[in-house]
Amino acid sequence: MLILVPVDGSAAAQRALTYALWLMHDRPKAAIVLLNVQTRDMIGLSDIDVQTETEREMASRNFARATRSAIKVCKNAGVRFQVRTEIGPICETIDRVAREVRADQIVMGTRGLGRLGGLLLGSIATGVIHMVQIPVTLVKSGSHARGVTDIALDRSTLHPS
Repeated sequence: MLILVPVDGSAAAQRALTYALWLMHDRPKAAIVLLNVQTRDMIGLSDIDVQTETEREMASRNFARATRSAIKVCKNAGVRFQVRTEIGPICETIDRVAREVRADQIVMGTRGLGRLGGLLLGSIATGVIHMVQIPVTLVKSGSHARGVTDIALDRSTLHPS
């Protein structure tokens, strides 16, 4: 099982990741793809394809900030994972990456953070649901996987003995 989890550093993305980890608890071969997608506007890049070193550095900082917590959670949980960072239209990029990595499922939060004062993932989630050909699980605000919190993940909870 390969689960694609779009992450943006928000509490909603953290809840989605927590739920994805819970789904993996009895599947030792399962893995996660953490995906951060940013639009050129979110990063402050121009519409011109030529990127300056400063623009690449800004993009790199934004990607690191958006994925840092999710990477730490996956490492602490001891699960197999990879990180993808992309610039492009959010829904289309999630769909493309899901197809490229052959994800079995997408797990995503319903509200995220954006540079423009709070990007609502409701419209993103709706777009992804209509676009992709694989199951999408939406984790609502206040949702918690059984026995797993989004504050601290205990490895024994994820992999019961």
